[in-house]
Amino acid sequence: MKDIFMMNLTVGKKEQALTAMCSMLINTGYVTADFMEEILKREQGFPTGLPVQPYGVAVPHVDSKHVIESQVVFAALKKPVVFQQMGNNQQNIDVSFIFMLAFRDPTEHLQHLQKLFLCLQDTAFMQKLNQIKNKSHLLQLINNIET
Repeated sequence: MKDIFMMNLTVGKKEQALTAMCSMLINTGYVTADFMEEILKREQGFPTGLPVQPYGVAVPHVDSKHVIESQVVFAALKKPVVFQQMGNNQQNIDVSFIFMLAFRDPTEHLQHLQKLFLCLQDTAFMQKLNQIKNKSHLLQLINNIET
């Protein structure tokens, strides 16, 4: 699995961030052509913003049938954009980091999601997340979290 990493992504709205991330996945052949449409549709009905501190995070994902090869895309936004909160679409979250998950195997998806949620609850992880410079640093950070 090749890692896709976007630093200082400059966008004004969540749709622009999601479109940029989906385009990378589609253009590299990791997902089906309808992946972007499915991500945008799912985000409207089932938002993925998480009110973690000190930086909001979003974890967009869709059904595995839209995935050709498993992949995670990480984006650090230059300025936060508004997402709606997971489980409460009336609450806005200023999101600084996006982890787009595209997993072929639903079991793999759940394992990665659980590990990521564990990381996001760790204050030290969140502080270090804002200082990362490359994907290997991010992976090292995630792998150092105890499960």
